[in-house]
Amino acid sequence: MSGFVFQWTWVLSLLLLALPLWWLLAYARGKRAELIQAMGGGMSTHRQLRDTLRIAAFVLLVLALARPGYDPEKLSISRSGRDVVFALDVSQSMLAEDVAPSRLEVAKQAVRDALVTFSNERVSLVVYAGSATIMCPLTYDYDFVRYMLEQTHTRSADFGGTTLQSAVEKVVDQVFMADRAGVQDLVVITDGGDHGSQMPKVTELLEEHGVDLLLLGVGNPKEGSPIPVLDEEGVRTLLRSEEAIVYTKLDDATLRALASQSANAEYIAVGDQIFDLGQIYVDYVAGRAVSASVGGDGIVVYQEAALFFVIPALLLLLLSECWGANGLQLGQAALVLTLLVGTPQGEAATPQLQAQFAEASKLYADGAYADAVALFSDVAASGDSASMTPGDLAAVQLNRGLCLMELSRSESEASAELGLSYAQQAQLAFLAAKRYTPQMERSGIRLESTSVWVAELQVRIAEEAEEQDEMQAQMEQLVEVLQALLEAQKELRQEVTDSDVNRRHPKRAKNAPPPPPIVAPDDAAANAPVFVKSQGELKVEAEGIYVSMQKLDTEMTPPAPEGMPPMEGILAEPLKLMAKVPEAMERGGGLLGAWATWPAARAEQQAAEQLIEEILSLLSNNSSDESEGDEWDEMEDYEDYEYSDEMDESMMSSMPMEGDLAAGGEMQALPVPNYSAEDILMEEQGSLQFRQQQRAKANAGKVEKDY
Repeated sequence: MSGFVFQWTWVLSLLLLALPLWWLLAYARGKRAELIQAMGGGMSTHRQLRDTLRIAAFVLLVLALARPGYDPEKLSISRSGRDVVFALDVSQSMLAEDVAPSRLEVAKQAVRDALVTFSNERVSLVVYAGSATIMCPLTYDYDFVRYMLEQTHTRSADFGGTTLQSAVEKVVDQVFMADRAGVQDLVVITDGGDHGSQMPKVTELLEEHGVDLLLLGVGNPKEGSPIPVLDEEGVRTLLRSEEAIVYTKLDDATLRALASQSANAEYIAVGDQIFDLGQIYVDYVAGRAVSASVGGDGIVVYQEAALFFVIPALLLLLLSECWGANGLQLGQAALVLTLLVGTPQGEAATPQLQAQFAEASKLYADGAYADAVALFSDVAASGDSASMTPGDLAAVQLNRGLCLMELSRSESEASAELGLSYAQQAQLAFLAAKRYTPQMERSGIRLESTSVWVAELQVRIAEEAEEQDEMQAQMEQLVEVLQALLEAQKELRQEVTDSDVNRRHPKRAKNAPPPPPIVAPDDAAANAPVFVKSQGELKVEAEGIYVSMQKLDTEMTPPAPEGMPPMEGILAEPLKLMAKVPEAMERGGGLLGAWATWPAARAEQQAAEQLIEEILSLLSNNSSDESEGDEWDEMEDYEDYEYSDEMDESMMSSMPMEGDLAAGGEMQALPVPNYSAEDILMEEQGSLQFRQQQRAKANAGKVEKDY
């Protein structure tokens, strides 16, 4: 053998263990001989040659582990394949859940599936909405592509909306290379709904740069779906435009039109069905050209010679096992072979995982679904293809999904939002089970029933949102009616005051004659019946408002759980006050019939006004939190403030200047940093996400439709 070498020379250091092993075997052999002699035995059952064979087998195995090689050959490194750019639509409409768990998550999973089938393709990742962003340039590092795929979300693009033209321009200008024309593919995953692209321009760019376009339409093309979003407080709501819920569906017509206009474009409508992008791409590029690239000076490859050492080592071990007084022990020899060659991987779950699975199943049977989900999740996180079979992994995910569905149905009674969250997690669990074992029918059936349940919860959430809007409108109308009643009562009291005379006697001097008696105005007798009638009409109006408030309180108060006392209404305190308003008005109306009791009548009218004002104060407190939130949103706009050129020198002098900062840095020493590389990367990632959120928020107002 020419050019014989050991490729892993550091493994040869294990040969130093041969001497300690020989000493241990000799020591054990001596102890065994002493024991046999003490028991009256005459013949040794363990010979020195047996240990010698074992040491020789150990030496041969160490030499095999050092990767012996011969007949070196220098090979050049070459790769042949196409350039593939995945362009993901990250507009807000991709958050729609007509495909589980959402259009965007399905698109990301499709890219992961495609990466599994790739070997020599260079891959890039681009996201777009109203503008396009390169998340990853062309690379062979698929793990980095997967990492950037995890960072992709609806804030990855600077502008909202959907503009396919921006993605195509970004790809042909900054990703693809002119010398690779003809082996470049652009795979776009979108739900359509373009908001401003010039499709002839897109077709021209594709033909000019020799780019093949594969369009995949995701979403239900017939039935619209709401778009769930998270507000600034993390509360899940439905996207609205001009106070109406936005519904989105796959714009199949636009995508088909683009594919028909360009010979380089092909459109596949996957809709709301499960699809394998890897297989779709393989079929798409079948028969197309590939380009080879050669890099580096090449590598030296040796013919592996480990087998020449492993086979003798195994024979020596077998011989040592049969070199006893009892002849050849086939069971032990087979065991040795099994340990050396290796145990089959993934045949069955480890005892610990089996015990955890059994405990989780018992919790599920006992109705402790939350604890069962946690334990099933631990088993799923700990198990892999080396410790569990695909059937075991699928069973874990299936049972975990069943527990999540039980939690979803129980929690949905109190909160449809929480129930929807559990149901979506169950969808992912059933989908994982289907991926592990595609022939498992139970997971497929559960996926279908879970999708129906998710749709029901989404409808319920939308109905609850509409009911909430309707109740809010009723509350606003109630406030308007109460304010009108208050104004009418004040006007009536002012009319009574204006029609009366001043009943206070002027201050008189000592021994002055008594003042003349206060006489009723001439029109008092005529005005009194008018005032009584007006006050009666206001009383009837107040009684009607009271009845309306009772009805509204009944509608807004949720029913009490079975066996529990009725819950106190939201308008309980305002209702107590409103019940006193007609009574005060009735007393005031009774006193307005005679001129002499007009002052007491005005006091009753004022009491009714104070009651109404207190009711309005209580109702306004219910919405004070929302108003404070709006004020805070307005304060946050300080980031968009631009300083004018007309700022005076006094203002400029108070701002930190570059010279002051440098001087401050010289005066005080900087602390020694104690951050690890992981801490710095995590901080930078959080800062990047924050800047993306602020940039998207600032640009949102510039886009007519940012979904």
